[in-house]
Amino acid sequence: MTKNNKSRTLINIIGLPLIISSILLGGYYFGFFIFLVIILGTKEYIDLLNKHSINPSSRLLYFGQLILILLSLFYLGLDSMFGKVKIILPVMLITPLLISFIAMIMEIFKKSSTPLFNISTTVFGFIWVGVFINSLIFLRQEAGAILTLVIFLSLWTCDTFAFFFGKHFGKTKIMPDVSPNKTVLGSISGLIGSILLLVILSYFSVIELSITQSFILALITGGISQFGDFFESALKRELNIKDTSNILRGHGGVLDRFDSLSIIAPLLLLFIHLIK
Repeated sequence: MTKNNKSRTLINIIGLPLIISSILLGGYYFGFFIFLVIILGTKEYIDLLNKHSINPSSRLLYFGQLILILLSLFYLGLDSMFGKVKIILPVMLITPLLISFIAMIMEIFKKSSTPLFNISTTVFGFIWVGVFINSLIFLRQEAGAILTLVIFLSLWTCDTFAFFFGKHFGKTKIMPDVSPNKTVLGSISGLIGSILLLVILSYFSVIELSITQSFILALITGGISQFGDFFESALKRELNIKDTSNILRGHGGVLDRFDSLSIIAPLLLLFIHLIK
């Protein structure tokens, strides 16, 4: 076993139980896990841009992410649904607007030569790394432990099917200019894997979703989620990097592991809210 494979195995042994246990425990345990993901992801984002002379406001980004998490933890402590609905709106809408406003004011005093670029990367980082990933806290509360765990399993199944069938049987590249290693067969196999998992679990009543609802959920976790991977691949090609960091050793960075999930987290929250 190579050193890289040993590192991947070690991360799996530590990481998977951590993710699963935080999902099952829920509440502040899962909230703290998401807090770590957001903070580490924000650091990766800032470090990558700084290496290419792009300077988002790091202090404002960290401040915004902290406020986001504190509001989310406050949400977890509320008992009434009315109170929960009232706190979701500030978290999802008002906070990004506030960050945008502060970023604009800061650029005036910084006298930067690229204010639009700095503001754009700051706000984008807050929404992508903060708001999107933070949606998982609300998703866990809305969906419950089992369904949230199944959503993660569906994403992992998609990745596994896509990797196996794409590597061994795939020939036609799906987006060679963005992600040269991914194939049409791999993407289709990933979607089929998610569909099979969710439909089977629904059929045997492991999850309280109809077959139709499970199929729609699979389209999100196995289909739309792949655009998150393609999106990050496009960013990494622009920055000329392979991974966002090496913090997870053989698995790359935090953003590499949460690229698919981050882009669909708000959509998953909306879907679960509509069917509940």
